[in-house]
Amino acid sequence: MATSTLGAAWLVDESDKLNKKKPKRIVKHKKKAWRVTSNVEDVERFLESKRLDERLGAPLEERPSDSLFVVDTKTEADKPVKSEPTKKRKIKEIGPLRCYAILTPNSAVTDPLKKRNRVRRPEERGDPLLRKIMEERRANGKIPTRFLQSMKHHQENVEALAKKKKPERLRTTFDFDLWGDAGDSLMIGDKKVSALDLSDELKTYTMEKMGKRIYSRPPTMFKKTTGLKPVEYPHPGTSYNPTYQDHQALLKEAYNLETKEMKEEVRTRRRLGPMLKKIPVQRKEEDWWSEMTQGLGDDEEPAKEEEEEVPCVRPTKPKTRKQKIRAKALKWQDMRRKKLKEAKKRLLEFDRLRSIRREIRKSEELTAKRIEIRKKEKEAKMFKPAMLGRHKYVPPPIEVNLSEEITGTLRGLKTEGHVLIDRYKSMQRRNIIEPRIRQTVVFKYKHKVFTKRSHSEPKGLKVGNRDKDKTPVQ
Repeated sequence: MATSTLGAAWLVDESDKLNKKKPKRIVKHKKKAWRVTSNVEDVERFLESKRLDERLGAPLEERPSDSLFVVDTKTEADKPVKSEPTKKRKIKEIGPLRCYAILTPNSAVTDPLKKRNRVRRPEERGDPLLRKIMEERRANGKIPTRFLQSMKHHQENVEALAKKKKPERLRTTFDFDLWGDAGDSLMIGDKKVSALDLSDELKTYTMEKMGKRIYSRPPTMFKKTTGLKPVEYPHPGTSYNPTYQDHQALLKEAYNLETKEMKEEVRTRRRLGPMLKKIPVQRKEEDWWSEMTQGLGDDEEPAKEEEEEVPCVRPTKPKTRKQKIRAKALKWQDMRRKKLKEAKKRLLEFDRLRSIRREIRKSEELTAKRIEIRKKEKEAKMFKPAMLGRHKYVPPPIEVNLSEEITGTLRGLKTEGHVLIDRYKSMQRRNIIEPRIRQTVVFKYKHKVFTKRSHSEPKGLKVGNRDKDKTPVQ
């Protein structure tokens, strides 16, 4: 039994030796074999951890605890309760564009080559040998065909700039009609002088010496800017002895104007009331402090989130030649389809000539209505003051006497308003003078502060000059 077991073991060992492959012989004095024979996993692991620390800014041992951990001091009662989800769809906040995410740096390691992304100038691009050959050919007069057209255009532009008429200088003598056609001379007032066979300069000189020269005026000078009369008739209720109906109508008009102003004042006070409240100094300081300290404790957490949530976007692959040809074919196919659609649309328009005529007739009627409306608006605008300046026209208050103030005689009549103010407002209403506001100029001078000699402190004397400054006592 012992011999049989020993023989079986020997057979197993021999079969294992035959099945095993011989180890490959490696030449160890070559650099290629270093990576196969040597185990550098621990070195690579160490270098990778160092690189990670460089990317994150500092190793974990050197970082403060505040940047790694957060102490939760809020209780369950202080934490906000999540509200029930509403049906309204939340608007997604617009964040940084994904196309620019690849350009954002996600590492704290600075680039060792600062001029890596510098744009090369045109003379730096291309092969220097080819550039030298091109310069030699250009010197010999051999220019490529693609540059001939651009050189021709450049020469045309230079010639056009040279032929361009220079702007005229400011004129000091106006010997032509400013508002007439080009070349029209000035109008001459005296018919005898204008009939003479003389030059325009001599006619102008004669008229200036005679004092009868008439200058040409623009046609807009004689055009009316308003439809209002210079002197308007007053309301019948302003009479010293008006009828009861006229006086009541004037009172009602004045009452409506006054109530309108009071409503406007109440509305203004209601809007500006909360803003004009007096706030105590202590409360103002508290509000200022709360505004200034708003969000100071939440500065670190969003920064972490921004660092962690850097979107990883893969760069787009360029199209292959097959894809470009296919895209071009689809583009031509789309253009052809659009052209066929337009041609069919034109052919169908022949069948709807009656509807087209109807549409044209409706559009013409609408245009005529609009012209009529604009004409009416223009006529109505002639009876309103125009906006000539920065201030609006403010109508004067209605001149009205109460029932107890009416005496029925001119001697006992209580006067209202002023004649000069009435004429001034009339000129503003007729667009002769722009509406103005009286400006009060207040000069504020800075107070001069000086110290009297009797109140000034005595200046210290130097040690060396003490004896010199002292005067002898007699």
